[in-house]
Amino acid sequence: MKNKKVSLQDIALATGLSKSTVSFVLNGKGDQFNINKETQKLILEKAKEMNFVPNFFAKTLREGKTKTIGLLIPDIANVFYAELSKAIQEELHKNGYNLFIVNTNDDEQFEIKLFRDLLNRSIDGLILAACNPIENLKETLNSTPIPVVFVDRFGDNFADFVGINNYQEAVQLIKRFSIKPKKLAVFYYEKDIITTIHLRIEGIQSICKKEDIQLDLINTYQNDNLHVYVKEMKKNGVDSVVCLNNKVSLEIISFLNQYKIIIPKDVRFISFDDSETFLYIKPSISALQQPIKDIGKESAHQLLSRLKEDQIPGKKVEFSCKFMARESN
Repeated sequence: MKNKKVSLQDIALATGLSKSTVSFVLNGKGDQFNINKETQKLILEKAKEMNFVPNFFAKTLREGKTKTIGLLIPDIANVFYAELSKAIQEELHKNGYNLFIVNTNDDEQFEIKLFRDLLNRSIDGLILAACNPIENLKETLNSTPIPVVFVDRFGDNFADFVGINNYQEAVQLIKRFSIKPKKLAVFYYEKDIITTIHLRIEGIQSICKKEDIQLDLINTYQNDNLHVYVKEMKKNGVDSVVCLNNKVSLEIISFLNQYKIIIPKDVRFISFDDSETFLYIKPSISALQQPIKDIGKESAHQLLSRLKEDQIPGKKVEFSCKFMARESN
């Protein structure tokens, strides 16, 4: 049988003091109300002895804030978002805030539901890597007074954003091949419209048009012809490959190995996102490394600044990526 939860009244009875005196001390206001140090010590020791747990919701009502930030991400299993979540949590924790992480599975309707659920939990602010276009979120965004920071995936010109310039990074990525591609295959996974992927595609289309590079764009999502395309890739003149995230990269590398297409002899290969795995593949895989820790830390800082009203909405911070030149390009 569970023990009864210890209340302020229980501690008051155990110490022979009033409930209000106990409440002041346990809420850190003993000095403010001129309660002597010995009495404060007695109350704190008795609370510890009786395993007193403060009522979080009562404290929230008193102070008008929960010291909790919501984080909506599309895929917690993705290493990028796992590392991003960790960086955000560490930075918020340093500043006295807790993080409530919610995974949307890149499902637009589920994301809106979870967004509203978080607001009903009275979070103080929200960091959001949205799968929805901003138009679908505006009704919910406009209905809440809490600050919102978009991370990784862009909101609009009026929203706070921390991430990278996907368009420009994609343009520069094509210039990283040791030999200019004649025909480039770009693989990506997209169930729905995702701003980061579209900006990367637009950047690659721009540089390929400028440099007269033939381009094939292949969406791997439910693509029954993917095996056939990879198998015939070399015969069809493809000499270079870019994958627009590391999960797709690993999938395509396995297909290339299956059909004995050798990197970089038959096709040169670059991944837009880096992965620790790429160091141990033979040959090692060249990749664009996003500064995930910096992005996470800055998104937390932006939200904290908004909470303090030190910053007006609409601040954009875009970090540069680092190209990890290995053996595959």
